[in-house]
Amino acid sequence: MHTRNVLAPAVALAALIGLLFAAPASALASAARTSGSTTTASAPNAASGTGWVRLAHLSPDTAGVDIQLTALTGGKVVESLTDVVYGQVSNYLALPQGTYVVSMASTGQSMTTPVIQTSINITAGQPITVAAYGKNADVRSVVFTDDLTAPGTGQSRVRVVQASTSIPTVNIATTTGVVVAAGAAEGTATPYANVPAGDWMLELTSASGASGASNSSSASTAEVSLAPGSVSTLFVLDNASGGVTVTAVTDASSVGDLPTGGIQTGGGATGVHVAHAPSGFLTVPSELTAQRAR
Repeated sequence: MHTRNVLAPAVALAALIGLLFAAPASALASAARTSGSTTTASAPNAASGTGWVRLAHLSPDTAGVDIQLTALTGGKVVESLTDVVYGQVSNYLALPQGTYVVSMASTGQSMTTPVIQTSINITAGQPITVAAYGKNADVRSVVFTDDLTAPGTGQSRVRVVQASTSIPTVNIATTTGVVVAAGAAEGTATPYANVPAGDWMLELTSASGASGASNSSSASTAEVSLAPGSVSTLFVLDNASGGVTVTAVTDASSVGDLPTGGIQTGGGATGVHVAHAPSGFLTVPSELTAQRAR
């Protein structure tokens, strides 16, 4: 990974990403190895009658689960995932437009007693992310609408999904003090915005403590890398120490035509074509290192 000094583009980042966090978009209520997962695509072609869905486990105290995706009409199982754990996000799966049922049960248990069961609509040309979110006692399904529109030259497009349950709202700033997000609410996704590509060191803090004051005790620092031409989602997650961290998942890795029937994941010779269900998932750490030597 190439590194860069965050001081130079910090002001530009703040200006551009200010639009991103000005008005976080509420997630639509309705549901895994994570991150660094990449999908090479331009805006999908709606004329194909195909949409895309990926699945995420964002419930921190819910153990491993099996997930099943079934067509509402006919009941055909179109995808089965096993032992999906917290923080994991699947590759995109291409599906004909229509209504599907997402069921999630504890690993090894019958789908007749799911932890979550919800219906989703696949729309031609539209990618979505379906997540199990929240503490186990009130875990629910959330659907986020994804946008794979390519950014400008030398730019990347990014949004934030505030999936932490340990703090209701989170602030994100560069380690140089430039505010990236203020008061991003749990269970929501911000709009996308173009930002300069590069490596960024981010500091995350609770937007308010019990008394409403800034809670610096939950601060954590993470590094994210945004490649030129990429579209990414920054997932804010709980970590083992009671704080929060950021995992960057690349929604689209470069500009290009959408492959017929699916999205190309990965890059170069290591890419895996996902026209149907992937047998596995791309894995990223549940926590990022606080600081990397430069």
